[in-house]
Amino acid sequence: MIEKPFAVALDNDLDVKIFFKIPSRFHDVETPIGIYNPDWAVYLTRNGEEKMYFILEIKGSTNFMDLIAKEQLKIHCGKKYFEALENGVSMEVATDWKNLKMNL
Repeated sequence: MIEKPFAVALDNDLDVKIFFKIPSRFHDVETPIGIYNPDWAVYLTRNGEEKMYFILEIKGSTNFMDLIAKEQLKIHCGKKYFEALENGVSMEVATDWKNLKMNL
């Protein structure tokens, strides 16, 4: 299970103010291939500003081609959805927090 180490890393990061696993009953993103439910939301301090910066999808690989087609499409639609909101919240696919944060 990759989510537990991810949650521990978020919990130990002083820049992360709050994070939460998005409940499965939260169906925010409707896509042409069904409902997409992202994994995590992260509220943190970045460049001196506190806000929600990320909606995270946690996978065993960040290589898009390692995912099944349905997951690829849902992630693609999810990213477009959050881009269209134009509120500064992005959707990222990650395997662990440390690598994602280093590459921001």
